[in-house]
Amino acid sequence: MRSRPRNFSKRDMLYGISILVLLIGICVGAIFANYMNSIQNEELLQYLNEFFVRFPQESFSRSAVLQQSFWSHGKTIGIMWVFGLGLIGIPFILLAVFIKGFSYGFTSAFLFIHYGWNGFLFSILSCLPQSIVLIPGIVFISAASINFALSNYKNNQKYAKERRGKWAEYGLVFLIGLLIVLLTGFIETFISPIFMQMIMPEMIG
Repeated sequence: MRSRPRNFSKRDMLYGISILVLLIGICVGAIFANYMNSIQNEELLQYLNEFFVRFPQESFSRSAVLQQSFWSHGKTIGIMWVFGLGLIGIPFILLAVFIKGFSYGFTSAFLFIHYGWNGFLFSILSCLPQSIVLIPGIVFISAASINFALSNYKNNQKYAKERRGKWAEYGLVFLIGLLIVLLTGFIETFISPIFMQMIMPEMIG
């Protein structure tokens, strides 16, 4: 008996679009890292070299790092959630996903170009722990925000009765986003530096 092919839902399609935009951002970021002019390369390289030298020696305020992480990631997820309130915000949601992918692609490519496999390994070790939480979270929040924006566009009597439930679901999405930000911040502050210090001697050696 022939099995019926699986039908993709609208939510599946939105997840696919979010992942695709993220991957495009990573590719564009990696390409951009290859075409920076010499002055930009030297300035960024000097900053990184100073960071690699200072990082093992200086005691950084964990509370400041945690606060910066909350602000950075919270801003991204918060922007996507707010733009999901209206149909006009959909392009900005996708732009936020693209920018996040761009930052990952640019960082990994730049470190690989100038530090070889040690640089690539450093980018993996410094980003992977929190990315395990953050990347799926961004894909989830972006898909949920776009879905809410599209659902809000409906203006029929049936949807009017479901509106309260839709808003309750979207409020839950916001709470999940806050949880993602908190978890990402703690990983970035207390776990990622341990992995970074493992490869740091190779970067300045």
